[in-house]
Amino acid sequence: MSPLDLVRSRDGSLSITKLAASTFHLFLAATVAGVTIVRIIRYTVDGASAFDAPLFDITMWGLYASVAVGHAVADKSAAQIAAFKTAKLEAGQ
Repeated sequence: MSPLDLVRSRDGSLSITKLAASTFHLFLAATVAGVTIVRIIRYTVDGASAFDAPLFDITMWGLYASVAVGHAVADKSAAQIAAFKTAKLEAGQ
């Protein structure tokens, strides 16, 4: 699998929707990772008592994971429903 497959349609052309989704996921993952890295750096430089926030924000990572997984499930479900309806229509003709 090539990284370009993330933004290509089935016919090989550029899919603007896939490009937007890939860009969104990339920036969201970078933001979440960046916040975690900044917290770790502050912890190591300032010490544990100077920084009261947790190093690993479970809520932030949980929200990111649930949005990513939920989005994937919704996409796959929509594709399965569309395939079922298409097959049903073709069988009826």
